[in-house]
Amino acid sequence: MNIIEKLLTVNPYSRSGRILYDCKAIVMHFVGIPAQRAVAVWNYFERDCTRNKHFSSAHYIIDLNGDVYHAVPENEIAFHCGSSAADPASGRIYTDWARQKFGNYVADPTKNSPNNCTIGIELCIDSNGNFTNETLNAAVELVAKLVEDKKLSVDEIGYHKQVVGWKDCPLPWIKEPELFEDFKQRVRNRLGVLI
Repeated sequence: MNIIEKLLTVNPYSRSGRILYDCKAIVMHFVGIPAQRAVAVWNYFERDCTRNKHFSSAHYIIDLNGDVYHAVPENEIAFHCGSSAADPASGRIYTDWARQKFGNYVADPTKNSPNNCTIGIELCIDSNGNFTNETLNAAVELVAKLVEDKKLSVDEIGYHKQVVGWKDCPLPWIKEPELFEDFKQRVRNRLGVLI
């Protein structure tokens, strides 16, 4: 796995510098623009978010060729899965899944968010809207390392829609949920976990 250390500049909108005191899950995302490269996503977090006063970032961005851009330190909060919109299924801000996983971090969305207890990873998609093998291979390796380092289980790997309910992210796994299950199984296999 090729990790490129390219930390965002500390700013209010993409890297606040606030400490992540607890890690309860890893939340997977996708870059919504086909064939967009990780450096362009990094530039968006670095420049556009501050210019437009828009909160958005992730700890890691995985490129089409498998390069991993490290944008926010793991011990800091990234802005990747907060919400002020209601989940269509529950009618509440954040899903039942998120409320069960994150407890107090989502109990009062006006004061807290799952950004405060999760690591966010963005995955680039190819021109057809799919993840490349290189992207997925790097994601498996990175997520397995994070699961091990943060003392999580594979069941604590989720994706954006599981947290907010209203956003179809990552779209390839929303369209074909079995691909997400395959991804988690690959992480299990890398960790040598039986199940």
